[in-house]
Amino acid sequence: MKKEWKHFPYYVKMLINYGIKRSGTVKYDLQNKKLFEGVELCSVSAEGFKTACASLSFVMPLGEKASLFALVPNVLTRSCKDYPDVTSVERKLALLYGAEVVVDVTKSGENQILKIETSCIDDRFSIGEESITNECLKLLFQMVFEPRLENGVFCSDDVESEKRLLAERLIAENSDKRTYAKNRCNEIMFENELYGIHRYGTVEDIEKITSESLYDAYKQMLSSSKMLVCVSGGSFSNVEELLEKYISDDDRKAELNETLYVEECEDVKYVKEQESVKQGKLVMGFRLGMKSEDDDYAARRVMVDLFGGSPHSKLFTVVREKMSLCYYCSAMMFRQKGVMLVQSGIESYNEEKAKNAILAQLEDIKNGNFTDDDISSSVKSLEDGFRSVSDSAESVANWFTSQVCSDKYLYPEDFIEQFKKVTRDDIIKAAKAVTLDTVFMLEGTGEGGVKE
Repeated sequence: MKKEWKHFPYYVKMLINYGIKRSGTVKYDLQNKKLFEGVELCSVSAEGFKTACASLSFVMPLGEKASLFALVPNVLTRSCKDYPDVTSVERKLALLYGAEVVVDVTKSGENQILKIETSCIDDRFSIGEESITNECLKLLFQMVFEPRLENGVFCSDDVESEKRLLAERLIAENSDKRTYAKNRCNEIMFENELYGIHRYGTVEDIEKITSESLYDAYKQMLSSSKMLVCVSGGSFSNVEELLEKYISDDDRKAELNETLYVEECEDVKYVKEQESVKQGKLVMGFRLGMKSEDDDYAARRVMVDLFGGSPHSKLFTVVREKMSLCYYCSAMMFRQKGVMLVQSGIESYNEEKAKNAILAQLEDIKNGNFTDDDISSSVKSLEDGFRSVSDSAESVANWFTSQVCSDKYLYPEDFIEQFKKVTRDDIIKAAKAVTLDTVFMLEGTGEGGVKE
């Protein structure tokens, strides 16, 4: 009976989340304001969400301390002054109807984003009008601003445990050969740019971290990051009170990298490696000709989708389906860096055929060899994807926190309207600006035995 009661909050949350899928699109509104030097608050109000979400995001320059900064949020979420170990934190979250705390480390251009997020049921589903959202937000702030310390620094046991887990996460990425090939292409393509640094840094750098160096990185994060507090759904009536308690303008100055945009490439880099896998991995990196993240973004985004972003794209219908050259073949745009990656899984002996076929599809778009129906399908595909942002409080929060490095916050609908205005000539112009930068081939020896 105790075990069933322990998991009861999770069952409640599961049933509530199940209802979200049946509730349809929720209308929401964003209000954002600057409260302190380098600190912004984004509040998303909506009546239809059944869950609530709050996050603290810290933007740091991507550089040699990437591993240090990536480890900080993982250590912070293990404990705090009032809840001094993992067990007490988990017990507190269980009492808050199965609330969750998660960490996310990403890149946006040549900056690193460290995010700690809590999600919970909306207050109207609690018993006795208990404010779950305010309690979750209070716990989140305690984790970040009142960490459990040992001799003035982070506890060595916590640091060592999280070092091991972060290193394992990085090693696991390299074990997945599709991810490894993508990461290697990035390293080669951006070897002289900060963007080439992995969001977790390196295993070697992780192993060098000490409690003292990590605490120094934590203090640097608090004093020199661009900070975004985002609350979505729920009331979170205590958010400004908590901000005033823990943050001031004293000695705060956000120091970020300005992202370098390289418009075109003159000399194509080519690197081949071998692994004991049956399926080869071909990754091609392209420069999109962008000068900034807003430089003809809509036209370039539609072009990338038409090229290889969805099941109706040229890479899928021609290279994969008609020519049967790839097990998978798709293109992805990275707006914050102005680049596009094409990833494909192939038989290694088909490398030249696959590479030429991929480039031929790009030439087709440059020459206008696509229909109005192709354009409509891409715009509709993008519209569906962008409208799905309103499916939950968490996805809305993620949408706006992903724009933390920008000067403005845009709604998904703002982009959808831009996509609908894209013309055939816009797509052709966007395609003609694309140049191949890097080709990375992970050649399979045919022996297998390694996860692909």
